[in-house]
Amino acid sequence: MFYILYGTQTGNAQRVAESIAEMLDQNEIDHQIFDMSEFEPEQFLQISKLIIVTSTYGDGEPPDNAYECYEWLKFNQEDLSHMHYAVLGLGDTYYPHFCQCGKDFDEFLSNGAAKSLIERMDCDLYFEETFPAWGEKLIQAILSLNK
Repeated sequence: MFYILYGTQTGNAQRVAESIAEMLDQNEIDHQIFDMSEFEPEQFLQISKLIIVTSTYGDGEPPDNAYECYEWLKFNQEDLSHMHYAVLGLGDTYYPHFCQCGKDFDEFLSNGAAKSLIERMDCDLYFEETFPAWGEKLIQAILSLNK
């Protein structure tokens, strides 16, 4: 089962996460979707399939609802080699720390030896136009993984 976690300040990451969930539904891929504030970070040690969709807030920080998961992954150098993951970051190229939270989640997971299913995508303001192609690549990677 895939866990889809979203970190959002304005709701954009939640909408993208819900769109990814619909793509998984269309391909009959089992999943659950969580606001990161409703997810216990210790669960990272038990789940094997993860999709993170997150915006970046302020000066490169995680959104309020993603803070606990972000801090846990940052400071708990656990073995995550059992996990396959994908990260999609939302941001605005106007800001100097464009999509920093997504970049950080990707780094934290990689440092824990988790395996990336697909290259992280950093989306600018027009994410509705760009993320669907990434989502299709993600679906193909998941279907290959499940063979």
